[in-house]
Amino acid sequence: MPTVKSTIPNLRDLGGIPTAKGQVTQRARIYRSAQLGSTNSDALSELGVRTVIDLRSGLERVSQPSALPDGVTSVTADVLAARPDGVAARFAQALADPDYATKILSDGSAEQEILKIYRFFVLDDAARAAYRSLFLTIADPSNHPVLFHCTAGKDRTGWAATMLLWLAGADADVLEHEYLGVNPAVDELFAPIYAAAVERGIRRELLYPVLRVRETYLAEARTTVEREFDTIQNYLGHGIGLEDDVIAAARSALVAL
Repeated sequence: MPTVKSTIPNLRDLGGIPTAKGQVTQRARIYRSAQLGSTNSDALSELGVRTVIDLRSGLERVSQPSALPDGVTSVTADVLAARPDGVAARFAQALADPDYATKILSDGSAEQEILKIYRFFVLDDAARAAYRSLFLTIADPSNHPVLFHCTAGKDRTGWAATMLLWLAGADADVLEHEYLGVNPAVDELFAPIYAAAVERGIRRELLYPVLRVRETYLAEARTTVEREFDTIQNYLGHGIGLEDDVIAAARSALVAL
């Protein structure tokens, strides 16, 4: 019989993660995943999820609509509202053209594009507004348990999870471990894309900069926060525009104050 974890792709509980102060984040409060399809409704009910935060674009939501149980609230928070489809279009072209794929995926330009996106997560007004919505939703206990997701559950979702755990007091090694921990699930999710690429003569490893997360991506976003705002608390307050009580409430969703 399928388990909840096998039914919802790339599902992870942000609970059970150690913080620098010796605490452990609370389980079954905040979940993350890849996109939810038509078969995930029962699994969401089993988890008791009350609120789903969708970080995807409008086009993604239309092409892959989520089926939510009755009574579950859906919150739309489009992180890439100001940057639609640029990387996706180039990647689609790469899959269709092995020579083009070899060029853009082996010369470092794909990785540089992803690094730009991670800076964009931190600095773009629309991305900040989306993440502000996420934090406001999580700060309200009546919304719990909350599940947030994008398409693969690795970049937009990975940065959201990092900010939450950073705020909760997880150290750099723990943040990196959680961030990179999605790669096996992501590889499984993208298995058809890898197979199609290999069939077209594109080496599998050339796709890793786009289809996996890397330490350098997370470091780019964290360094941008520290350079511009010094601390995650300052970023959430001055960058995203959250009040101190909202920041404290979001933190208490993961660790007891």
